[in-house]
Amino acid sequence: MEERNLFTPTEAAVLTRLSLKAVHNAIDKKTVTAVTGHRAGHATRLIDLHGLMSLALERRLADRFSPELRREIFNALADARRNTVTINGGFLKIDLREPRRELAHSLRDLRRARQLVVSNPEIMGGTPVFRGTRVPVHMIAEIQAQGETEADLLDSYPSITAEMARLAAVYAAAYPLRGRPREQPWHGRAPVSSGRRKLPSIAVA
Repeated sequence: MEERNLFTPTEAAVLTRLSLKAVHNAIDKKTVTAVTGHRAGHATRLIDLHGLMSLALERRLADRFSPELRREIFNALADARRNTVTINGGFLKIDLREPRRELAHSLRDLRRARQLVVSNPEIMGGTPVFRGTRVPVHMIAEIQAQGETEADLLDSYPSITAEMARLAAVYAAAYPLRGRPREQPWHGRAPVSSGRRKLPSIAVA
């Protein structure tokens, strides 16, 4: 499988809206299959697109079906028709439309976020910044987390776009800063502004 279709547990957590701990637990319990690979010089476990879909269903089904039944569902995904996965001779059907839509949307956002960000040793010491600017992505995500509105953020940082502002948190969550957190210039700063027998089909949206 192409490297671009393999995802780290951190990326998978962001894409499927599971916690990172839940993603690792799914891998450890072999609910989801992972392969060993490297990212940024570090060995890590990587998850393919089939695994991502399994995780997207895990979030919806974990409190409704046993781990054994969830594994059976995930194993059936490869042979699933476009919008439905069926197991137990048709006694259980899972509607895949909404999970697939959500996952496709999340993948588009993550890929776009990566396109918008650059890390160059000559710019801010390699801190990830938005392409064409000197604005650190993690700074924008942190300011937003403090409650800054998009309008005020764009007013304070005119070199970034609304799309950049929207995707900052996606990038920052998928690619957290490594190592011991250093004191960033923006740390602690106030926001810029002043203010499932025979069962019917189960929709898992």
